[in-house]
Amino acid sequence: MALAACGGTGQASSANGDATTCEGQTVNIGVVTSASDAPFFIADAKGYFKDAGVDVNFESFDSAAKMIAPLGSGALDVGGGAPSAGFYNAVSRDVNIKIVADKGTMAEGFAYMPLMVRKDLVDNGTVKSVADLRGLSVAEPAQSTATASTLSTMLAAEDLTYDDVSHEYIGFGEHLAAFSNGGIDAALTTEPNATRLENEGVAVRFADPTVSYPDQQLAVVLYADRFSQNKELGTCVMTAYLKGVRDYAAAMDEDGRMSGSKADEVVKIVTEATGVEEDLYRKIVLNYIHPDGKVNKESLQKDLDFFTNQGALEGAEVEVESIIDDSFVKSAGTELEAPGS
Repeated sequence: MALAACGGTGQASSANGDATTCEGQTVNIGVVTSASDAPFFIADAKGYFKDAGVDVNFESFDSAAKMIAPLGSGALDVGGGAPSAGFYNAVSRDVNIKIVADKGTMAEGFAYMPLMVRKDLVDNGTVKSVADLRGLSVAEPAQSTATASTLSTMLAAEDLTYDDVSHEYIGFGEHLAAFSNGGIDAALTTEPNATRLENEGVAVRFADPTVSYPDQQLAVVLYADRFSQNKELGTCVMTAYLKGVRDYAAAMDEDGRMSGSKADEVVKIVTEATGVEEDLYRKIVLNYIHPDGKVNKESLQKDLDFFTNQGALEGAEVEVESIIDDSFVKSAGTELEAPGS
């Protein structure tokens, strides 16, 4: 589903990615219409894309994994989501997609994908610690995603292996129904679903993944091959995105909730774009995004090693360094530091 982009006004960009260079070019951006897409929606609503001379079309997907094929074919220019085995397998087939910026880091205080456990199992004492998950079912959104690496690390901290639990592959949006009917015992669930589960009384926020796996790179911005041929346009898009990131950061407090200086403005923009209720959005734990767009290479390598050990990778060996292109965030950073930007 295509979502029409909003307009805006502001000062034209200059230097590496200026409005003259990018004027009139259309960029197709894939979103999952979730809270993690906030910087894109902010950049659109506040006119940062328009300031850079770029027209944007948002294409909505029900899964970030489904963006890989259109990114590879060029039907989509920008995407985002959790790096998965599927992504690395596409790269091994010489599909030219690059990781270019942070889109979601699970930093301390920003545990936006907590481990949720069914409330009755906690109330009756069946589950008192993560170690008690042995033999129980844990939901993940799909096989061989970064979420699986998160779970593996949490289990390892309790001397369990990834295979010591039963895995159910269920989309985040379906976790409420699965908990309600007793279909799952636990789940790694992103916001706002985690808060909804608490509000409905079917699960409790049981463990914080950042304790065992701090600063996991859970979501990234991806660029298609188009930008390797047009660096200026890639920088225009990145400059607008990072302006949105900085507004997003200014809206949050240090506990990862919407009560900062720009909270009211950002809440209005994001809730209108995503359909998340305003009261709910103000209560959820949000994802941290590095204000300079920097990605955590060590975390990406850790997750890639997990996929390798699980036998989930196909084809030629992939090196993390080869699929990260930080030139766009560097150029955009120079742009944002320029006088008048």
